Amino acid sequence: MFKSRTTTSLFWKRSTPFTSMTRKSSTLHQFNTQNGEKYIASRPNNEYQSQRPTFVGETFSLQNELPSLPVPNLKNTLDKYLTSIKPYVLSLPTDAQLEYNKQVKLCQDFSNQLGPVLQARLEDYAKDKRNWMSQWWDSQAYLNYNDPVVPYVSYFYNHAPLNSTTHSLIENDPLLKSTALIQSIIKFIESIKDEALPPEVIRSTPFCMNSFHLMFNSSRLPNIDTKSNNNDIDTNVFYSLFENNFITVAHKGNFYKMFTHSKDGVPLPINVIYTQLAEIVKSTLNNNTTTNSGVGVLTSLPRDQWKSQYIELIKNPLSKSSLETIHKSSFMLCLDMDKNPITIEEKSRNSWHGDGINRFFDKPLQFMVTGNGKSGFLGEHSKMDGTPTLFLNTFICQDLLKLNQLEFIKEINNNSNNNLQAELPKPELLKFTLSPTSQNAIIDAKKTFDQLMNEHDLNVWNYHKYGKNFIKQFKLSPDSYIQQIIQLAMFKYLGKQFPTYEAASTRRFFKGRTETGRSVTKESFEFVSNWSNPTLSLNDKIDLLKKSVTAHSNYLKNAANGEGIDRHFFGLKNMLTDQDKRPELFDDPLFNYSSTWFISTSQLSGEFFDGYGWSQVNDAGVGLAYMVNKDWLNINIVNKPGKSGLDGKKIRYYLTEAADEIANALIESQRTAVKAKL
Repeated sequence: MFKSRTTTSLFWKRSTPFTSMTRKSSTLHQFNTQNGEKYIASRPNNEYQSQRPTFVGETFSLQNELPSLPVPNLKNTLDKYLTSIKPYVLSLPTDAQLEYNKQVKLCQDFSNQLGPVLQARLEDYAKDKRNWMSQWWDSQAYLNYNDPVVPYVSYFYNHAPLNSTTHSLIENDPLLKSTALIQSIIKFIESIKDEALPPEVIRSTPFCMNSFHLMFNSSRLPNIDTKSNNNDIDTNVFYSLFENNFITVAHKGNFYKMFTHSKDGVPLPINVIYTQLAEIVKSTLNNNTTTNSGVGVLTSLPRDQWKSQYIELIKNPLSKSSLETIHKSSFMLCLDMDKNPITIEEKSRNSWHGDGINRFFDKPLQFMVTGNGKSGFLGEHSKMDGTPTLFLNTFICQDLLKLNQLEFIKEINNNSNNNLQAELPKPELLKFTLSPTSQNAIIDAKKTFDQLMNEHDLNVWNYHKYGKNFIKQFKLSPDSYIQQIIQLAMFKYLGKQFPTYEAASTRRFFKGRTETGRSVTKESFEFVSNWSNPTLSLNDKIDLLKKSVTAHSNYLKNAANGEGIDRHFFGLKNMLTDQDKRPELFDDPLFNYSSTWFISTSQLSGEFFDGYGWSQVNDAGVGLAYMVNKDWLNINIVNKPGKSGLDGKKIRYYLTEAADEIANALIESQRTAVKAKL
């Protein structure tokens, strides 16, 4: 997949130790792609990279060639909006045409009055920016979001179990599994340091690699800068990959600083990694060496409450130092040794939120390993979306499968690195001095966390009758196909369609993140409302299905090209001033209903995962995170039954019924067509 340095071959061959460079005081440095974010370091990355004989310089080589995010045409956006609301107008019991005419009039008024003014302002604002939406989106969609990041923002993957024949010893031993995970992640980090990871190119189109700058050695955190104009929202902090070669290990609510590299910046042998992990687990057996502080659960609070507690914590220099160490660390490994999840639902809940104590939800990358060796990942969402972390976790799972477990265990038991082990600092317990205010806040936060997570229901639709290979036989888009399953299932359950969000990646643009795909279309309305019509022929039903798939595919393609409507409206709203009279369109009930995501969906597919998900975005609705793999489909179903009135098990039932019916209809249609030719 990409070039990386092996742990052992270069361990004693560093020509110029990084630590031999003269240290400066830390300062802010621009990333070499000039992406706007800055990292804290004594020296810039390129000085360290110049000393690396393995440096390639490939990962970010196409960043300057990426196009800027376009500002869509105003008329096109309004036309698309009017098309997108037709399903909701058609479902009205009466006066459908009257409501549609009202929407046309609102769009005409907007187009004749303030619309062109806002459009001109937005185009002017975008002139000197490669991504006009980037700063607004990061702030308003994520950093200004006050609800807890878990469950409402962060997302998870469950790693599928390793091969029971070839890797059972690693899979069933949490410390072996953790050591193997760390080894694979460090390989990835070393490739990022060397910029050896090739730029992602899909169908000859390069994709933005900016997130790979930001995922390691970083953290989200409350903004306490009194000089900042936006200190009421969160911020992010980024540190040098080369100067912070350690990770944070969480165990029983305690955090430990654990080195992954030697003092010369070379990855440690796996037996040294294993020994350190074993020391951490052993140390918790002695109550005198642990604090069991539970500080991590404070990161589960609403962000304004976490900010208050953060300010309280950093009044103490020791606590402040411990928090900074967590922020600087490459990533976090959570040892959930007392957890033994078996079902997919149990594993999903552990990956998604765990007990709230043995986590630090501000870290962008958290990996967890349970007592029975199950592993997973949790991603904080503010600076990166799922595709880069999907790539990372896929690499990890593939790399684990390449291990020869007998050789791996033999290396674990190798004592040839005892001298190195003796020189290396032991894992350091990160201590916190907690005031009574902080102690009470931790107790209250744990209660609040448990109550909040108990409000959520999680069910998994794991469907093994067919997958992407079957769908492609009928020349249909797998993504659009599963969206039709979702629409039909929800229609069967609820008798109507609801506004449905699908994330469309805009990574073909510099710092591109996502645009909204509106999955409910006039064609999908015709499809779901007529599917069970006994008077409709099979060919007519298939025709409706295919038209709906095509309409969905076309909208998603436009969205990925920066030509969706929701981010454009978002930009236009940001151009309003206090002197402007707010357009009636923006306050119209149907306009706002059409972007109220009662059904939130997104695809991140991986053959090496058995779970992926996040929560609903609207408490009255449901979150459906789905995977479309070669021969199976998977949807993680999350909702609040008490708020939405929805039953996840019924959704799961109707998904199966919809998937079965659509497949059977396609097979029968194909069989009939072949028979007719004969």
